[in-house]
Amino acid sequence: MRFYLLFIVLLVSVSVSAQETQQDSIRMYFKQIERLIDNKQDYPEIFSEPEHLLLQKAKASGVEKVELLLQLYVSYMYKSIETAKTLNDEALLLSQSIGFKDGELRAKYNQAYLVFINGDFDESMKIVINTEQEADKLSYPESYADFKTLKSYIYTERGEYDLALETGLKLLDEAEKSTNSYLLMKACFSLSHYYLRMESYSTALSYCLRGLEQIIKLKKFYYVYPKIDEIARMTAKLNNTQGALEAYDFFLEVERKAGPVGSFIQSIVYMNMADIYMHNQNLDKAQEFLATAQQMNYENKYKFRIPRAWILQAELFLLSKDTTNAIHCYEESLDAAEAIDAFDVVKSNSFILAELYKQQKQSAKVYEYTNLYNAIRDSLFNNEKEQKIIILETRRKVKEVTQMKKILELENEAQRNKLKLIAIILIFISMSATGMTYSYFKVKAKNKLLYRRTVELAAMQSEKPLVKKTAPPTKETPPDSKETSKKNQAIDDDLKDMILHRLDKLEQDNFFLNPNCNLHEVATQLKTNSKYLSQVINQEKESNFNNYINKLRINYLVAKLWKEPEFRENKLSYMAISVGFNNLNTFTAAFKKRLGIVPSYFIKELNKESNPD
Repeated sequence: MRFYLLFIVLLVSVSVSAQETQQDSIRMYFKQIERLIDNKQDYPEIFSEPEHLLLQKAKASGVEKVELLLQLYVSYMYKSIETAKTLNDEALLLSQSIGFKDGELRAKYNQAYLVFINGDFDESMKIVINTEQEADKLSYPESYADFKTLKSYIYTERGEYDLALETGLKLLDEAEKSTNSYLLMKACFSLSHYYLRMESYSTALSYCLRGLEQIIKLKKFYYVYPKIDEIARMTAKLNNTQGALEAYDFFLEVERKAGPVGSFIQSIVYMNMADIYMHNQNLDKAQEFLATAQQMNYENKYKFRIPRAWILQAELFLLSKDTTNAIHCYEESLDAAEAIDAFDVVKSNSFILAELYKQQKQSAKVYEYTNLYNAIRDSLFNNEKEQKIIILETRRKVKEVTQMKKILELENEAQRNKLKLIAIILIFISMSATGMTYSYFKVKAKNKLLYRRTVELAAMQSEKPLVKKTAPPTKETPPDSKETSKKNQAIDDDLKDMILHRLDKLEQDNFFLNPNCNLHEVATQLKTNSKYLSQVINQEKESNFNNYINKLRINYLVAKLWKEPEFRENKLSYMAISVGFNNLNTFTAAFKKRLGIVPSYFIKELNKESNPD
């Protein structure tokens, strides 16, 4: 008992220590921002007043004028979307007329971003797709990063989380390989946005701070305001209300010194402050901030913020025990989310509405929203237009069924018709259950087969000797085959044998457990180049480098799980890290791809065999 108490105390202390360390990092970055503002006279290109830029624009021409127009766009984008749009359109036309490709790409990105913040995700994505091919990564790296990040934002807002994460991680990988600070900053923006939506607040905050570091390094001051807001919001979600309020105090201080940020950022700040006050049970203060935020949202057509504001309003009513008004707000939020194809919000709101109507015993409404929720949840479509069709069809069918029920109730032979309806439903349920049962046992049998194969693999891996007997590189090859081989291969057999020999030695040392293991690093250890190593792995291992590494990691893990029952008690996230994977999702996907089953199922079946009782 004492051991468990000591363990809990240790965990709490580690958690508090980690939170304090993160808070120290936040304060350090805030001090750097303060120094930047205090020395703003040294950075006229960052802190120039719009009036001064307008005077310069009147005298400028060509590329210089485009640059001034784009600077003015930045000055107005959070304050007046219409003014920002006018300035950006002028910059786009001038860039096209003088053949200034960099200015044209930046203006097209601004155009897509303005459409995005107005909630038209389809039109924004259309601009991105039509333009991103022109934004070559080598020639225009900043525009390339801008378009990829906006693409990730749109995927996240539309609930296409796999695509959002894939886009963000790919950009992060490219940024780290190129050591381009702007690419890294933008990659962190997309990932913090994704993890915030997934409610993984600690991970979101870490990416946010990493992005803020690059903002300060590049002196991209216009990104400071939204990042401070994100920090405050995520700090609050991590149950550090005091830290969140400190961040908002700093936000107000920055506004006082550097000038007001504008309604676009203020509206989200007020929404987040309302959320904090709501969770502190200061409902009047929460209502005050929320009402101001929603007014800004509607006045400025910030369509993708309106659904969340309605959700916050609904939560406020629920705290006040006003279920009727809460339901109305959730329905307003659902309608606003449907208008911008935010299907994740439609899904969550339909589930909540079904539960609230269940409390009020309104069965027709429960039926309607449950069906809407199930239609989106069970949908296998990835295209948002197809998802929208599913929603519309589901609603139409629900209304038809509801109307049919009313007609049946009004008919003289209501009881007979009800019995018919029940019989149809029972037949449908029976057929569905039969199909589901068949599918269940089919999948179960397949999983059992895959499990047995995985156990066999684990046993084989466990029986491998610690030192592999690999033949050293040799120059002796059959005369007939050697000449033919050299004609068809870009790498000769001697070099290939040497690389394979050294690679086998590395495998014995479990080099693949290093989470930072990459093609370049392994090639360096083998004293060869990445091209040769990649070619040898493709030819001899019949796989690309990443799949080869993942195969070694999974093989190592299944052997360890098979031999060490106590290791199975660890969390999957720990297992993933222990064999070199950076996150749980990548690990699970690699395991499933390699063996056909998920790791949790394999561990469960192993434990069943170990403990049959």
